[in-house]
Amino acid sequence: MHTQAKDYVVKEYGVWSVLAVSVLIGLGVSGAISWQAISVFLALSLLVNSKQALTILFNQTAYRRSLVIFLVQIVSAAGIFIAVFGNDVIMLVPLLIFPAVYILMRWFAGEHFIVTELLGFVSLSLAAVIVKFLYTGGLDVRLFVAVAFYFMAGVFKVKALIQNKMMNRIYSVLYVVIAAMVYRRMHIPIIILLPFLDNVIVAVVPYKVKIKTTGWIEVAKSLVTLILFMVYY
Repeated sequence: MHTQAKDYVVKEYGVWSVLAVSVLIGLGVSGAISWQAISVFLALSLLVNSKQALTILFNQTAYRRSLVIFLVQIVSAAGIFIAVFGNDVIMLVPLLIFPAVYILMRWFAGEHFIVTELLGFVSLSLAAVIVKFLYTGGLDVRLFVAVAFYFMAGVFKVKALIQNKMMNRIYSVLYVVIAAMVYRRMHIPIIILLPFLDNVIVAVVPYKVKIKTTGWIEVAKSLVTLILFMVYY
């Protein structure tokens, strides 16, 4: 199969919106902004977009080309991080465990396996931590947990909404309860989870809306969550 340049661009708007919100949360809780943030966002975008070349590589099509494009994006992102963070970039290396495990899960279990999907959101949540690291020089584990637990909830909501099976609805509510317990345990303001009321409503009384409408609902929830992070975190 012949591949074109456009085939190497991630077209999942949900992925880009999660990345953008994660970056904005990092900026919001830091209370600062600078030109370096644009460079970091560019590097993160390259890393996220490399997923498309990896997908083509896994499908065993255009092997050489997809491998080169994947590596070019990874190396370019690494170069930007080194230029921005200098010697401190070594502190970010442990974070690679999450995208690395995500790649392994995609290879062995597939993209739509629930653990793979959750790891995808966990990896995107690292953007908030990296952006805050830019201004504080420290890795905020609490922020990582808070953002990751927020985004991972979408996996359970979608399954409850689309499949409409009782067990999926139970899992969705159970996840909200677990998220609240984790937030409390780590002294993260539970009010940040306020948008999860929608997840509970979907689980208890599933409503039928168009996929596009669901997307806009998630965008609105993310904006509310961003504000809650800025005010209460």
